[in-house]
Amino acid sequence: MKLSTRSRYGLRICFLLGVAGGTVSLTKLSEQSELSLKYLEQLMIKLRKAGIVDSIRGMSGGYSLSRPASKISVGDILDATQDNFEYDCNSTCRDEYCPNKKIFKKLADSIQEVLQKTSLQDMIDDYKCV
Repeated sequence: MKLSTRSRYGLRICFLLGVAGGTVSLTKLSEQSELSLKYLEQLMIKLRKAGIVDSIRGMSGGYSLSRPASKISVGDILDATQDNFEYDCNSTCRDEYCPNKKIFKKLADSIQEVLQKTSLQDMIDDYKCV
């Protein structure tokens, strides 16, 4: 499985919001993540549309998680930011009897299960142990 840059950054931004525990300005997120404001704006649109983050306008505005980090799965974040996941041994394979299909289907199902069971809060808690 290969994650897009957008997905890796999406996870990082949600992690930063979860650690902050409140509203964080886009400028502050840009400084913390070393991402451009323009790129962050595009990323936040995807996360907002997926219901993962909320935006607040005004002088003390910014972004916050839309629900507790324990209620947001890593899979939710990746689904919001990733165009598609490639689990197949060869995405162009047209052989309906390919011997690899079953094993890659099991692998894809296992990965999805881990992503859905792992919450953003789990990531935050794991980080605190380091």
